[in-house]
Amino acid sequence: MNALVTATVKGAVLATTLLMLSGCKSSAPQMSTMEVRSLQTKEYSDAESILVYRALVNALLDREFTISASDSSSGVLIANYSTTQTNTTEAVTKALATYFTLGLNWIFGDNNMDDILTVDVSANVAPIKSGSRLRINAVAKRLNSDGEIVESQMIVDPNYYQGIFEQIEKSVFLEQNIN
Repeated sequence: MNALVTATVKGAVLATTLLMLSGCKSSAPQMSTMEVRSLQTKEYSDAESILVYRALVNALLDREFTISASDSSSGVLIANYSTTQTNTTEAVTKALATYFTLGLNWIFGDNNMDDILTVDVSANVAPIKSGSRLRINAVAKRLNSDGEIVESQMIVDPNYYQGIFEQIEKSVFLEQNIN
């Protein structure tokens, strides 16, 4: 009887995994390196690097990022944002395992079904002749309940970067015109 339950649970887990993987194909066209760089980069004319750097820090803090490394003299910044989300596939799998083990899985198993969603940002502010150039690189990651990276992908949505750039631009404008 125990072997039958184990085989049934393994079959259910395998079927769920195959269903999940079959829906993971991406049909989005790949962007070239130059296309990615152009959407990640913004120039701020007549703005000193330190001013753009401070505006970058404030924009990320306003978006609830945690600054993990910062060097204003070199213009480098690393930040992270994280939140949790229930993994519905894992919840269904654990529910099935609990059902087929007559509740023993729920009593003795790991009942954490939350994934950790993070966005890691690295940024560089550099002086140019007419002001400053800022490049931001953002990577979205999903970690399972054991802390293992399940998915990692560079963010290539122009609206994501444009929102940060607009916030920085407003901050630079205010700093330049208030003082």
